[in-house]
Amino acid sequence: MRPDFPLEVFVVDNASNDGTTKMVRERFAWVHLMINDWNAGFAKAVNQALHLAKGDAILLLNPDMRVGNFVLDATYKMLMEDMTIGVLGVQLRDDKGEIVRSVRRDPKPLDQLAILFKLPHLFKKIVNKYLAKDVDLTQSQDAEQVRGSFFAFRRELTASIGFFDERFFLWFEEVDFCKRVRKAGLRVRYRADLVCTDFVGRSFAQVSVWRKQRIFATSMMKYLWKWRFNW
Repeated sequence: MRPDFPLEVFVVDNASNDGTTKMVRERFAWVHLMINDWNAGFAKAVNQALHLAKGDAILLLNPDMRVGNFVLDATYKMLMEDMTIGVLGVQLRDDKGEIVRSVRRDPKPLDQLAILFKLPHLFKKIVNKYLAKDVDLTQSQDAEQVRGSFFAFRRELTASIGFFDERFFLWFEEVDFCKRVRKAGLRVRYRADLVCTDFVGRSFAQVSVWRKQRIFATSMMKYLWKWRFNW
């Protein structure tokens, strides 16, 4: 369902070979299509669109997302009316209707190393605090970070805290952005009453496990170094 306000849509294609650009041109001629001839990564691709966007509010939306009815209207209204909110996320459910854990706490060296070395397979609760397993996702609340699948903020925010850090090819770019938002004195807000469907991992399924692991490890180290975890 289209919202009650005008919008512009940017699709940034990172050198896909599955016919996406042809489909967008033929079926969605009104969309701003930006085509990279190399995989520029998430942060750089987002920044390309942000530099051209003219709207008061920005929504980053993964390609494997389905937006629920009235979610866009409610998101825009909240961002425009509550200037204390820096980033807004919503409740995400997978295609089976199960809640996706989309709220987490700030990463620390030990919990990130535990994930890197697959320790939760042996010690199931070792990263529960980081994954915010104690948080009730049926309730709206402030958070330290929200999942980048649905990530909304006012465009003016980039003038005060900057754009996404392009040192992160993938992963941790939205974590870093949320941390900068909070350091600027704004809130990261999670809305449980707004629901979208996240077909988790579909857009990343074609990437090998080894490459995913390498990208995660690289981004993790850059994040920890940037925020001065001297260990």
